[in-house]
Amino acid sequence: MIAIPLDAITEPDLRALIDAGAQESRRLEFKQALPDSSDGGKVKFLRSVTAMANTQGGDIIYGVAEAEGVAHDLLPLQLVSQDQVRQRLESLCADGVEPRLTGLVQYRFVPLASGGEVLVVRVTNSWNGPHRVTTGGHAHFYGRNASGTYQLDVGQLREAFTLSQAVAERIRAFRADRLLKIGTDQVPVSLMNGARVILHIVPLQAATNVATIDLSAQTRRIRETRPPGASGWNHKLNLDGVLTYADMGDGAAEGYMLCFREGMLEAVQVWGDFNGDKLFPSLAYEKDLLEALRTYFPLLQEIGLGTPAYLFLTLTNIADYQFAVDHHRFMGPYHRTDRDALILPEVLIEDWSADASVSMRPLFDMVWNAFGYERSFNYDETGKWHPR
Repeated sequence: MIAIPLDAITEPDLRALIDAGAQESRRLEFKQALPDSSDGGKVKFLRSVTAMANTQGGDIIYGVAEAEGVAHDLLPLQLVSQDQVRQRLESLCADGVEPRLTGLVQYRFVPLASGGEVLVVRVTNSWNGPHRVTTGGHAHFYGRNASGTYQLDVGQLREAFTLSQAVAERIRAFRADRLLKIGTDQVPVSLMNGARVILHIVPLQAATNVATIDLSAQTRRIRETRPPGASGWNHKLNLDGVLTYADMGDGAAEGYMLCFREGMLEAVQVWGDFNGDKLFPSLAYEKDLLEALRTYFPLLQEIGLGTPAYLFLTLTNIADYQFAVDHHRFMGPYHRTDRDALILPEVLIEDWSADASVSMRPLFDMVWNAFGYERSFNYDETGKWHPR
């Protein structure tokens, strides 16, 4: 793997590989030409990509001549359209692999002074694997070592699945631990009384404990990110990471956003009484969460966290609250839920560019279900979030 950020790789970096006689390794592979469009070409590409994703990640460089694994020259690719190449390869990673590799593979076209270009495909080690190549009726799992790509045997598959399950358990344990702390007021700032909307975003990369944010470099970016629904906020650091919070001026906050140094994100918003009435707003809380996610997804990407990620939504202290809906549309009294906490299942985020309103719809529907409605009526008949 080239020890340089992908976007910073230039021709001199590639020339340095040639001059050094770089050898293919567990994290580096050379290819002379792009894969063709046949089933065999597709399988060869996906075999290389999944092998790296299933082990330690790495770079596949297209446009390099090699002999016995040693790079000895650049062979520029003559591409009609970079976009077409990128789209074709992205489509293969999305549709020819289970689970999908969306968000784990990046592409860098490096122009050469003599004309043409070299393509560097950077693959992130996946913690949502093992990934299997399925295109063209293929059904194999691959790994990679210093000698090249190999097919995983039964023992290696069992180990890979066990590791994947352990990571999933770690994610659920993180959420359970944080909910326990929030429920017992072990929170980074004192919160006002009221119903609490709790959001957790856990990138798989962060859950492996291999990612640590450089707080000195990222503090300014994080502190510019507001808590859900806040018009103004303060910030501070603590042992967990960087915190922004909406101080009400009386020693209590109406919410906060905490970005952990490992890359997980926790946001809490509190809905207090409205003129003495305990009303939970069916529209405003969705609006605030969607606006927050449209800043949280780019934040996590910018600080170096990749997808996939798990998103969790929880509502607590909610039993005494009436669900405030539009009475011009819904006749009858406000509904209440039959429990004090709504602990909803996770949603998988496969790409930080995902539409937050689409990702959140299953969870919003379940909240409305809990209050006695068939779905969130903030979505129109086409499935678009369209507030009343």
